[in-house]
Amino acid sequence: MSETDYRLSRLFERYINNTCTREELEELLTAVKQGPVDDALRLAMEQHWLNSRGAAGIPDAEAKLENLLTNTRPPADQLEHESDTPVIPVRRVYRWRYAAAAVVALGLSAMGYLYLQRSTTPSAIVHHNILKQDVPPGGNKAMLTLADGSTVALDSASGRVMQQGNTSIHLQNGRLQYDVNGASAAADFNTLATPRGGQYQLVLPDGSKVWLNAASRLKYPTAFTGKERVVELEGQGYFEIAKKAGQPFKVRVHNLEVLALGTSFDIMAYDDERTMNATLLDGAVKVSMNKETTLLQPGQQAAVVRGADGIAVNKVNTDHVIAWKNGYFSFVDADIHTIMRQLSRWYDVEVSYADGVSQGIFSGEIGKGLTLAQALQTLEQARVHFKIEHDRHIVILPE
Repeated sequence: MSETDYRLSRLFERYINNTCTREELEELLTAVKQGPVDDALRLAMEQHWLNSRGAAGIPDAEAKLENLLTNTRPPADQLEHESDTPVIPVRRVYRWRYAAAAVVALGLSAMGYLYLQRSTTPSAIVHHNILKQDVPPGGNKAMLTLADGSTVALDSASGRVMQQGNTSIHLQNGRLQYDVNGASAAADFNTLATPRGGQYQLVLPDGSKVWLNAASRLKYPTAFTGKERVVELEGQGYFEIAKKAGQPFKVRVHNLEVLALGTSFDIMAYDDERTMNATLLDGAVKVSMNKETTLLQPGQQAAVVRGADGIAVNKVNTDHVIAWKNGYFSFVDADIHTIMRQLSRWYDVEVSYADGVSQGIFSGEIGKGLTLAQALQTLEQARVHFKIEHDRHIVILPE
């Protein structure tokens, strides 16, 4: 599926579920009126309707389809939805380019769906995998290591203040913030580490913001006193850098270095991933490895294959890259191993694979607010078979 088709399919899902913003609705209506995508979008909408007839909670799907196909405005109440929060469809939907693709209807606020991109007939789903005790999704939790080596366990608690030299450390609503009081002294180093099943936000002493994904680690000074602002990352982090003339910001990860002036970017460098990726959302960054350097433009990603030389630059959809920060997983042409690596880090589970596991390619989204059982049910609906050897060990099986 092309990026355009994927975008339009998602917009139509939001329209059907009354979650379109005004801007998204206008984008969808404009697309309907344009000839080049008319047939593909019309077929997608017709298939949506056919597969949702009689679905609980969507009695007006046919009327909505007729509204959109005739270019009429939807009911006024639909225009009241202004939220930019990612919304996951809750109905069964089929891609028009592939015969097998399913969405599980769970009736919850954060849903998931995956599209299996192969032309095969969906097999019957046997719900024989039952968790004895469901696993909740990850949340705001991390471990802070101070300069003297002492550690502080962090969670979503609010209102705590710690003092470290002339620096105040505030803990509020899953976010850690540093405020330097008075002149900056020699900087100490702190480390913020998230476990598997954890995430956390951090405001550095210069005002730069960092979001740490699960199983990640950031080492940083309590005050930026030198010619450069330098931090060290393991895992994945999203950065919004505060502008500070004459003091560039650097992120070091393994043998990769990302140099930024005021900008927003994501770095993914887990040890179990094949590549290290630096993705630019806004501004400009310079990515360096050994003697090679490349300058990224917004929407570009620098990828470094582990064990290989050279930096590959590609155009990417940044919404997919930072979906983890915005509360959901987003997969585009991903194999089952890629999907399960992300899920295993968020739910803190072990995953293994039986011989002969299919190499199918998937696209879709899974809400991070789902429990493990709900996420696994989403995988089942996309024809992924598995067994649970114990509550935190999942074995992926052949079809």
